[in-house]
Amino acid sequence: MRKSNGFTLVEMLIYIVTLVIVIGTVTTILLWMVRASNQVHAKNEVVANVERALAQMTNEIREAQGMYTPTSATPSQLSLETRKNPPAGETSTYVDFFLCGARLCVKRESQAPQAITSEKIEVQSLEFTQVQTGSAPSIQIAMEASYLTASATAQATVSLRAY
Repeated sequence: MRKSNGFTLVEMLIYIVTLVIVIGTVTTILLWMVRASNQVHAKNEVVANVERALAQMTNEIREAQGMYTPTSATPSQLSLETRKNPPAGETSTYVDFFLCGARLCVKRESQAPQAITSEKIEVQSLEFTQVQTGSAPSIQIAMEASYLTASATAQATVSLRAY
């Protein structure tokens, strides 16, 4: 009886098929984990941008002395009169929040507009509605933004403290 030191063709085929199945399974799991990680990152990015934008708008609204109607009044623009950070020699200034392209921007009197949201984030909708809560006027903000496959919707109602 002769002893063989090598593999038979059937053993080699079983080994290759098993190896392909294991590598395919590991690759599929890794790709799924990368996609899931990217989705979580996108969701975190859009939520962080929306929260930061809402916080900035909320702070400006609370400190505002009043609202005014600009020449290009639309529901997606908010114009405020405030005593916060006025230009030199002035006691008040004006601040506008609006969409510039797909980004949310803020413009202070005699300054260029500045984007509040990241260039990655696309703001789908922005709407400001004046409401009355008690004696103080309030602003309701509704905002929807997206990044890659993630999106976030947020609403806030803020009262002007000056009243």
